[in-house]
Amino acid sequence: MLITPDISTASYKRQLAKRFDRASLTYDAYADFQKIVLDRLLMMQPLNKADVVLDLGTGTGQALTALSETLSPTYNIALDLSSRMLVTASERYSTLENTYYVCADAENLPLQSDVCDLVFSSLAIQWCLNPLALFKELYRVVRPGGYVVFSTLSQGSMLEISKAWSGIDDKEHIHQYVAFDTLIDNVTASGLNLLSSALSDIPMWFDSPESAIHSLKKVGASFISSERDQVISPSKWKAFLYEYERQRSELGIPLSYQVAFVVAQRPNRV
Repeated sequence: MLITPDISTASYKRQLAKRFDRASLTYDAYADFQKIVLDRLLMMQPLNKADVVLDLGTGTGQALTALSETLSPTYNIALDLSSRMLVTASERYSTLENTYYVCADAENLPLQSDVCDLVFSSLAIQWCLNPLALFKELYRVVRPGGYVVFSTLSQGSMLEISKAWSGIDDKEHIHQYVAFDTLIDNVTASGLNLLSSALSDIPMWFDSPESAIHSLKKVGASFISSERDQVISPSKWKAFLYEYERQRSELGIPLSYQVAFVVAQRPNRV
C-alpha cells in the first residue's frame, strides 16, 4: 500500500478526484516539478511508432502533444480519475486527432486486454492503493512486446515537510510513498520485464515556506485521505512555518522529491 487511509477505497477515490478537479485550472501554472519529470520520462520511452498509446493519469494533457508527434498513434487514450482535468486537457488539445478522453480508475481500466503498444504515466500511480494489482492491470492491457513507461514518487519525498512537523504533532502530513525496491518488486511480480529503473533526487526551491506548500495545493498534490486529518490550528501552522523556515539555504526553501523512473516490457508470447 502506498498509503493506509482510514476510509473506504471508494471514498478515497472520490476525494482524490475532487482534489484534482479543483486543481485543474491552476495545475499548469504551478507544475514546474511535474514538467521536469515529464521531460525526462519522455526521453526514456523506447518507441518511435505506436498504434495505441495510453497516457495514464493524463492530468491537463501535458504529455499528449509529445506522444502524438513522436509516435503518430492511431488511437491516443488520455485517461484520468478527474473529469475536470480531462475537460481542461480536451479543450487545450482539441486539435489533436484520434485522441479519446476517458474518466476512469487506473486500477480498473475500461480497456480490452492486449490493446496498448505503450502505457505512459508521469507522476500518477503514486495515488493508487495497490501497486501489484495496478501493474497486473497494466500487464493485461499492454500487448505482448508492448511497454510500460512511468515515473512515480518514492519513499523519502518531501522530507522537509515531515522534518518541520516533527515535534509539533504526531500526525502524518505527507503521503507515505512506497519504497523504490518494493516498487520494483511489484513491477516484476506482475509479469513485466524490467528494462531500466532509476531513483533520482530532484530538489525544488521556493522563496518561502508558504510558497512551497502553495505549489503542492495548486497541483492537487497535498491530498491526504484519513479520518484522522484535522483542521490545523493557527498556532500549529505558525509553528510549522517557523520550523520549515529554519531549513532555508542560500538557494531558498527546499522541497525535494525522490522520483522513480521505470521502463518495463510485457514479454512476447512464445
